[in-house]
Amino acid sequence: MEKHKGRIPDFLNHDGVSETVLLSDEDKELSEVIADRNYAPGDQVLIRYGKFSNAALLLDFGFTLPYNIYDEVQIQFNIPHHDYLRTKKLELLQRHCTPIIKDFNSFSSSWDSFIVKEVRSARGKGRGIPQSLRAFARVLCSTSSQELNDLAMEAVNSDGRLARQPLKNRSRELQAHQFLVSRVTQLIEESDVSIKSLAAPNSPFIFGKLAVRRQMARDLLSGELRVLKSVSEWLKNYCATLLEF
Repeated sequence: MEKHKGRIPDFLNHDGVSETVLLSDEDKELSEVIADRNYAPGDQVLIRYGKFSNAALLLDFGFTLPYNIYDEVQIQFNIPHHDYLRTKKLELLQRHCTPIIKDFNSFSSSWDSFIVKEVRSARGKGRGIPQSLRAFARVLCSTSSQELNDLAMEAVNSDGRLARQPLKNRSRELQAHQFLVSRVTQLIEESDVSIKSLAAPNSPFIFGKLAVRRQMARDLLSGELRVLKSVSEWLKNYCATLLEF
C-alpha cells in the first residue's frame, strides 16, 4: 500500500487489466493505492484509469496501448434519400428508439449511430453485436409499408423495442445482415488503407514526437480494425446459418 499526493496521471500509469484499488481524498489531496498483487522493490504499481478505448485514452490522457481489450468502433448509418419509404422508416426508428441507449452489454447507440465492440466468438457464444444495430438493418431493408407496420406492431406488443426477433421472411433477414456485412467490409478496407499510410517511411527525419504520434495512430486504427474484423466474422457466420435452411 502506497500513499501519494498529486493527480492520478502524475504518479500512476495505466494498465487496462489492473485490479489495483485507488482511494482519494480531494480535500486532503491524498490518494491511497491498494495493490492487486505483491510487487518487488522498484516495480511500478499500475492502476486502471477506466475501461477506456484507445480513442478515449488518446483524447483524455495522450497515450494508447498496443492491444486494448476495450477498443470500440462507432458506425454511422443513414437511410438513402431515394428510398421512397425513408420518411416512414425515420419516424418508426425515432418513435421506438431513445436518443441514447445503453444496454446491459454496455453497447451505446442512437437510432442512426452504433457502438460495436470486439466479438469474442463468431459462432454466437457470448456478446455479439448490438440488437439495436440489427433492428436498424431490418428496418432499412424493409420494402413495403406493410413490413414496417408489422415491425411497429411487434414493438408495441413487446417492450417497445424494434425488431428484437429475426424477420419471419428469411431472405429479408439475410438481406439485412448482408447489408451490415457490406458496410463493415467498407470500414475494414478504409482502416487498412489508413494503417498502410502510417507505415514507417524510409526517412531519417521521422523520429521523436512524430514517430510516437504515428505509433499512437497505428495503435488506434489497429484496435478498431480488430473490432471490425470480429464483427464481420460474426455477421458472416450468422448469414451462413440462414443459408443452411
